[in-house]
Amino acid sequence: MQESDTYLLDRAGTVLHGRYRVTELIGAGGMGSVWLAEQLVLKQIVVVKFHEPWSHAEAPERALARFVREAKLLASVRHRNVTELYEAGTTRSGEPFLIMERLRGHALSWRMRDGRPMPLGESLGIAIEIAKGLEAVHAAGIHHHDVKPENIFLHHDEDDEVVPKLLDFGLAGARWLAPIIDAHHTVGTPGYMAPEQAYGLDGIDHRVDLYALGVTLYEMLSGALPALGRTNDELVQHTISADPIPLTDHRPDLAGPVAETIHALLARDPARRPADARALRHALEDLRDE
Repeated sequence: MQESDTYLLDRAGTVLHGRYRVTELIGAGGMGSVWLAEQLVLKQIVVVKFHEPWSHAEAPERALARFVREAKLLASVRHRNVTELYEAGTTRSGEPFLIMERLRGHALSWRMRDGRPMPLGESLGIAIEIAKGLEAVHAAGIHHHDVKPENIFLHHDEDDEVVPKLLDFGLAGARWLAPIIDAHHTVGTPGYMAPEQAYGLDGIDHRVDLYALGVTLYEMLSGALPALGRTNDELVQHTISADPIPLTDHRPDLAGPVAETIHALLARDPARRPADARALRHALEDLRDE
């Protein structure tokens, strides 16, 4: 394998475990690189995610621990609305990798790229499917901690049906895994973090994911976030010190049950949010069916 000028190994042609031949790079970032590969017997195209030791996003030991942790978390969930892990392993030189399903389509963030509000039916449909995925994730004792449009993929299956899938468990936590972050350390994306998450409080639970899905649904319907801020710090400050901007400021036509349901998700007090992802799914299905 050759190193490029950016120290990214050219892995094309590498055979993993005698079963997968890496073919082409499709993305790289602070957490690693992502490649297409062919399963040699079944001729199936899969995705390979490599941990890259050159990443400077965080300390190498912590980055590696986070990568291994993601594999363990994904292996514990099997659901139509959660990206599927097929296998985990290491290269001959000891570099860890994940073999995952190949997704066709684009992230929700790409669908929202023009900043215009999305149709209510489409938005509710996506939120309902992600709520279903969160039911399975939470049932496994996992909290995603980073639900947002970039981590929701609109996958087109073999029948060309759009299947929203929850991605990227790199920041996820679980009651059966020791944390890899320091106490009171804020983890998540400003604007989507619940107040207790933005504070870095101990004992946060599954309701931070419900809040983040509420932000995502709010953004789909309005083209804006419910917090004001030009910087990450300003977004966090608004989240922890002020109520969300009313959805009706952007969409007066959604006054009533839609706005009320979304603002229940965005309650600063977790106890005022829906009890769990199932309750949220039922509430969203009621809105869809009205």
